[in-house]
Amino acid sequence: MVPFQPQLESCYLKLCFSVHEKCSPSEFKCENGQCVSSSLRCDGNRDCLDHSDEEGCPAWPLPCPSGEVKCPRSGECVLAEWICDHDLDCKDGTDEKDCDSRELRCGSRQWRCASGEQCVPEPWRCDGQSDCGDGSDETGCPPEKCGSSEFQCHPSACLDLSLVCDGKRDCADGSDEGGQCSSSACRQGQCFHSCYPSPHGPVCACERGFELKSSGQICEDVDECQRLGGHPCSQTCVNTKGSYTCACHPGYSLEPDGHTCKAIGTEPVLLVAIQFKLLLYGMRSLKEDILATTDKNLIIFSIDYDLVDQKVFWTDLGAQSIQWISMDMKKKGTMVKGIKADCIVVDWIGRNLYWTDGTAGQILAIQLTAIWRGKSEYTVVLDNDLNQPRSLALDPLNGLMYWSEIGGEPQIEQAGMDGSSRKILLSQGLGWPTSIVLDQLSWKIFWSDDKFHCIGSANLDGTGISMLQLTQIKSPFSVAVFEDEVFWSEMKTRTVQRMKKMTGKNRAVLIKRLEQPYGLKVMHEVLQPRSSNPCLDAECSHLCLLSPQSKGSCRCPAGLLLADDGVNCVPLKESAFLFLGLPTVIMQIYLKNLDASRGQATLPGHRILPFTNVNQLASMDYVTQEKVLYLTEWNTGDIWLLRLKDSGKLSWRKIISVEGTVTDLAVDWLSGNIYWIGSENAHINIASPRGQYSTVLLSGSLYRPTCVVLHPPTAVMCFVDLGPQDDGRRGSSIECASMDGSRRKVLWRKPQVPVGLSFSDAGTRLYWADPGRGLIESIQQDGSRYRVDRRGIQGLNLFTYGQGMMFWTTVDDAQISKVWYSKAELSENRWFQVDQKIVDLKVYSKLSQQGSNHCSKDNGGCSHICLPKPEGQTCKCPSGYYLDDIKKCLEAVRCSAPSQSCKDGQKCISATQVCDGHADCLDGSDEMDCTYPDTTHSTPTPKTSESGKRLTPKAVQPLQGTKSTKTRSPGPEGMNYPVRKILTPPIPAPESETPETKEGGQPKDSHREKLLLCSSDFCSGRGICTMQGELRKCNCLMGYSGDFCEAAAHGPAPGHIALSLTIALLVVLVILGAFVYFRREHKLKRNRTASSRNLTCHKENDQEEENLMNSETFVNEAYDEQELLTSLQTD
Repeated sequence: MVPFQPQLESCYLKLCFSVHEKCSPSEFKCENGQCVSSSLRCDGNRDCLDHSDEEGCPAWPLPCPSGEVKCPRSGECVLAEWICDHDLDCKDGTDEKDCDSRELRCGSRQWRCASGEQCVPEPWRCDGQSDCGDGSDETGCPPEKCGSSEFQCHPSACLDLSLVCDGKRDCADGSDEGGQCSSSACRQGQCFHSCYPSPHGPVCACERGFELKSSGQICEDVDECQRLGGHPCSQTCVNTKGSYTCACHPGYSLEPDGHTCKAIGTEPVLLVAIQFKLLLYGMRSLKEDILATTDKNLIIFSIDYDLVDQKVFWTDLGAQSIQWISMDMKKKGTMVKGIKADCIVVDWIGRNLYWTDGTAGQILAIQLTAIWRGKSEYTVVLDNDLNQPRSLALDPLNGLMYWSEIGGEPQIEQAGMDGSSRKILLSQGLGWPTSIVLDQLSWKIFWSDDKFHCIGSANLDGTGISMLQLTQIKSPFSVAVFEDEVFWSEMKTRTVQRMKKMTGKNRAVLIKRLEQPYGLKVMHEVLQPRSSNPCLDAECSHLCLLSPQSKGSCRCPAGLLLADDGVNCVPLKESAFLFLGLPTVIMQIYLKNLDASRGQATLPGHRILPFTNVNQLASMDYVTQEKVLYLTEWNTGDIWLLRLKDSGKLSWRKIISVEGTVTDLAVDWLSGNIYWIGSENAHINIASPRGQYSTVLLSGSLYRPTCVVLHPPTAVMCFVDLGPQDDGRRGSSIECASMDGSRRKVLWRKPQVPVGLSFSDAGTRLYWADPGRGLIESIQQDGSRYRVDRRGIQGLNLFTYGQGMMFWTTVDDAQISKVWYSKAELSENRWFQVDQKIVDLKVYSKLSQQGSNHCSKDNGGCSHICLPKPEGQTCKCPSGYYLDDIKKCLEAVRCSAPSQSCKDGQKCISATQVCDGHADCLDGSDEMDCTYPDTTHSTPTPKTSESGKRLTPKAVQPLQGTKSTKTRSPGPEGMNYPVRKILTPPIPAPESETPETKEGGQPKDSHREKLLLCSSDFCSGRGICTMQGELRKCNCLMGYSGDFCEAAAHGPAPGHIALSLTIALLVVLVILGAFVYFRREHKLKRNRTASSRNLTCHKENDQEEENLMNSETFVNEAYDEQELLTSLQTD
């Protein structure tokens, strides 16, 4: 090694490394003015350019570290691996003295020399060059095939034809003389080039560069460039007639030998990471220089450089960061922290830096100009199905990247630099590929293999695999290629070596130090050729990655997602995503990450939310503003609240627990109310935010509700009811109502089993899927403009709509689940495959969960539950409370058996007070829904109430003299409400008004059967009942008020007093008349004749009255009186 002459600065590649004029107290000043760390003084390594740091050092009194031995005379420590390695390492040369010959173990790809002291690679055997010291690698080889202008001697020698038949024996066996030599003569024109006599007669010969064809007369050109095993040129070989010429790529010049290409311009420099230092090694001058020295406790693992910005980058495993230093050593900085980089590579065209993270199984990228400001600005290029990626190589000119994987089955893969077009390049014959490098000149990829102790190479299409296994290759770590040579760092011997890249010959040790060498790169401008940057036209807001199509692909840092324009990045929380509910996890897929390809078995970019507390997910909903996820699971009635914290932690809380399974739920993201459907009851339930208060919202005329969906800004709720299970006439229906349960209406009655009910983004249209018919359908919220959006879907299972896109799942006969997606207005469908069962899917976006309703602020002023509706809100009370005024709930009274509570919870009444014609409850609930059949001949037998079925009374005309009793039954709010038993006395009716009946006692005049007639009992005996259309209304007597005249007026009035006196006088007259009547009857008793026939008739009438009084009629409480009349008229 030629030492540097003292100078102010030394330059490589026009990259100048300044020498410090003044050293710090912690540095040692070399005689040439260079500054090195004081810890490098007298450490056994020559760190100063003039070696002055190792001069005048005392002898080595201390013992050598583990793995090293002390030179007997000079006293320095050398590695044990350096003893008898044919290199002088001790100053006194004792490391190569008294070396015993040790039997070598040759590798599987090596050949043992006859001496037993040397192993050579298999390709060296019989290659025409003696590589073994004893020449045994060229003995016993097959006979050499002679050229067309040569004579084959026996057994293997070749002789020029001009020496044949010349009267002298040139072949060892004399086979070149005798025979037909004297008689053979060449005829004119017999041969294409020349003709010679031979012992076998005249033979044709060809000039150099030609060979005889099978005819033995015609000469044809030899293509030296394509000859098997031939590498006549360093780079480009051009065949010519009878010869060939060599050419070089731009940036190289042809050497005088006509075969070798050398890089022109500045001197190439080998950049080597040696433990905690960056070493520069001049490949022409063999000069060494120190670019940077870091903390002695750190390890520089991987390195690369950028000639445009004159920077060198390195990764430090200890600090888990990527740092840089300018080549003039005046500036340095940190790009990113908190990462684990196994290998870093610079994209000098797209202006990015890539690295592999073997632990996380990722390939990542960051801008070359990034500066660490406490926030990560990198993006994940690939993270799917990567098994410990180790080394990485880039081809920015073609937008391709290559990487090696060492986990599981070792392999080398290729993909676009944006992660697209991924494929496996090599999967056979690899052990542990620790490092890879591209050689664009030979269109090959090289790798170092730590398991097989070799350097391998292959064409960039995966063909032409070659392995060079040298004895000196023990534990290769990093590999580089330049010109005709390959370089590698050796871990075991702590050396940097080189050899011919195609043959493995001319091996030499370039650097040998006590510190461990790691990453290495060759620095020269021909290795980073200038080219146009496609990313300049992409106008990406953040990162731009090169693609194989020579285009720029915009990407976003962690925490941001690409917007619809494909250029700008927006925060993830503002971007739409798809939640896939699997049995025990939820998969989050941002819509912008969905691949544009038509079909793929691999999942798009996603993240997994695992749930250790959930055995099998049933349904879910999510509030984006609060980052709160609501979950239910099968076979439990629990609703869980899961808060997704920014720290990445999950906070669990059970908020509701009911009987059975919560099969579906929906959350009003504006008010926080939770709507759900359970498996035990045909109800739609409602709970206040966090589940503190709950009650039943809808229960009447519900049979089998399966799905509920909300649009909080418009306060609209829609749900699916599959209808009664045993009633084939009434099928499934889709209904809508206000979110307080009012204004309920049927929207569509024709689907079989609708699933995935979803609102459009504006809430004006409703979408659903019908798996039975393989359809996706939609309709306006007002019931108009029904259409089929997709048809003929095989295996249709689940569905959802959001962000203008439709998503649905299919399951085929092999139980393979696919998620399909498409823009609603397009007919093109795309899909990806999921290897697990999908139980739910929904689309969310922070931008879509915006707006307000009348319960979104201060709970709408309600004390407990606030339910929004389009024009306002309805305050509702949970079980055990009653509404004292419009917005305030008070605790209800507790009634002891056998009494029961009024519907408002303010009063207790006995069972005999229900439907007795007098309003005993303050809200009149004991007299509500009391119906009175108008026939005395037959009373319809009520059907037994079953869960999820509505029983409609067949006779609803009330008559006077009705009396009723009722039993306690759980009501919608968990309170006890009456199930009416209507007792109807036999009251004769005019014969002309009695309808004729068919079989089963049904009247022919169905209109008259459905009319509700008035009676004084309807007005509690305190008023006159009148009909207004089809509604009954009470005109109360003086002194009474209320809907049923149940309340007495407060305070006497003169008119009331006069009326009372008149009534009293009338009562007295009635009593006197009755007295006279009974006395007269007594006198006539003896003269009256009675027959047994008349007595029997009276008994039968009494029995009929008793039977009628014991009959029951179920009254539907889901509708008010007007709705009941309307439904009866339309049925």
